[in-house]
Amino acid sequence: MTSQEDREEPGCGDGEMTNGTEGAHLLLFLKHTILNPETARDLEHMKRKILSGIELNSPSRSKRKALRIQEPEAPRARESTNGAARGRSLPRELQFQQQERGGLFYGNYAPPDLPPIPSLQNLIQDCSKPFEKQLTRSDVKEDQCRLSMNKEDVEYNIMPLLRNGDNLNEGIDVTTYDMAGNEYPMVFKIWATKIHVLTGGWKTFCNDLGLVENQDFVTLWVFRHVDNGGLCFAIHSRRLPVFKPIKKRRPIRQKYH
Repeated sequence: MTSQEDREEPGCGDGEMTNGTEGAHLLLFLKHTILNPETARDLEHMKRKILSGIELNSPSRSKRKALRIQEPEAPRARESTNGAARGRSLPRELQFQQQERGGLFYGNYAPPDLPPIPSLQNLIQDCSKPFEKQLTRSDVKEDQCRLSMNKEDVEYNIMPLLRNGDNLNEGIDVTTYDMAGNEYPMVFKIWATKIHVLTGGWKTFCNDLGLVENQDFVTLWVFRHVDNGGLCFAIHSRRLPVFKPIKKRRPIRQKYH
């Protein structure tokens, strides 16, 4: 007569536990059973395999960081006489779309005219139209880490908000908000008379949100605060399956006279 200890547990022996459902049934069966070493080893292996697929980056300051999207292996292009299989363009839904307001945004995306931050309601005075930038390596690199902005974006969205006494060469103290309303003191200035950057607390902002190059796109709103008239930035980030810098066609703007 076969004893309780001699019975073979399901999922062991001939086959290998390969999925979560099979493992769940096994755990129910083994609730009050002493496992033999082989079964225990198989369960531990399956647990590690499942957990490794859903592991999240550790959040900083209780903020959830977005998962880094892994670049898929490039499929082999079929040989063709016209070479159309090589160098295919991005899917239409991932192209830059030009909104009626004149700004350019990546994909089917249209941010609101004002930053969607509840704590800032009724605190925004003059506000720019939103504009977007794909983060570069220098934007997130530890030893450099500053947000550079396109000259046209600065000229048409930020410069109209500057006041007498604001000195870009010395730097303007600004307050930057993330979408949760957290404040980051930063400095908006110009480098080498041609590069406009956000520096200072930008590095902390990057680390808190876990921002990465190419995949992360930031939308910026620039406004004056009602209470003190200070210059402020609000920044929203979104992560897309993009692994190289994308060129965007800028609209032709009329020069102000």
